[in-house]
Parts: sequence; C-alpha cells; structure tokens
Amino acid sequence: MNDLVIVDGYNFIFNYVKARSIDNDALAAYRDKLIEDLVNYKYSKNSDIVVVFDAKNSANSKRSCHIYNGIKIIYSQSSETADSVIEELVHKDRKHKKIFVVTSDYMQQKVVFKGNIYRKSSREFGIELNLSKKEINENIKKVNKNSNSFYFFGKRLKKDVLDEFSKIRKS
Repeated sequence: MNDLVIVDGYNFIFNYVKARSIDNDALAAYRDKLIEDLVNYKYSKNSDIVVVFDAKNSANSKRSCHIYNGIKIIYSQSSETADSVIEELVHKDRKHKKIFVVTSDYMQQKVVFKGNIYRKSSREFGIELNLSKKEINENIKKVNKNSNSFYFFGKRLKKDVLDEFSKIRKS
C-alpha cells in the first residue's frame, strides 16, 4: 500500500514562493513546475499524488479531474474551494496506509487531522521536494559516471540474436 500525498496547489505555490500576488502567466508557470516536480517526487518516493487547485473564482461549473504522468490533478468547481475537495478526498479514502495533506492553511490542518492523516506545511514539503530533486540528480550523475563509454547495440543483444544478425549481414 502506497502513501497518498494531497497537495493544496495554490496554497503551496503562494506560501513556497512567498508572494502575495502572482500574475496569471507566472501562476501558470508555477503550476506547471509544481506538477512536474510532483511527478518526479511520486516516482522517487513511490507515493500516490493528488494536487488540488482552487477554481472557486472561475467559471468552472463542474469539478475537473485528469491524470498527468500518474499525478491526479483536480480543479474545484466555481462554488467550492480546494479545501472542501481535500476534505472530501481525505474522508473518502480507504486504500492508503497514510495520507499526507500539504497545506499551510491552519484551519485546513485542523479539519483533516485524524487517524492516518498527517499534515505537512508548504515549507516542509518544499524542502522535501528539493531533497528529492537532489537525490534524483545525484543518481543520474552516478549512472552517467559508471557508464564510462557508449554502450553499443551489439553488446545489448543475446548471442543467438547477434549470430542471426551476422548471418543476415553476410548474405
């Protein structure tokens, strides 16, 4: 059983970037960057990830949900907040051993805290994301260092397959 990490997307972005306001283009870029970082985090930590973005002030008449590289991305509908979506997710979930909610919203932390549900502040999770990126980069460097020469196609084939290719080449 994997752990589940639910991220209050805009709450994380505004608290981690420490900005009071961000224009729409920058916000979209931060949102895309967060999603990419969460994809890497998912595979390095073997966790299920859901990121919820608040669309309370938009014209979204329905909640939208889609999967991107294994990350579930939810946009709330116009009449609901990301907090209410997170509360619903937390209380419905029965298939994860532990659930972590990433938010710096104090009220949200109080509402979801129980049993197997834990909170992580945006600051704390930001540090975790950066450490995860650092581990991934170190692993890539290690793999690149250990492969000191190009690995030729012929070296990757089994002997019988290589022999077949030799026969075809000679004919």
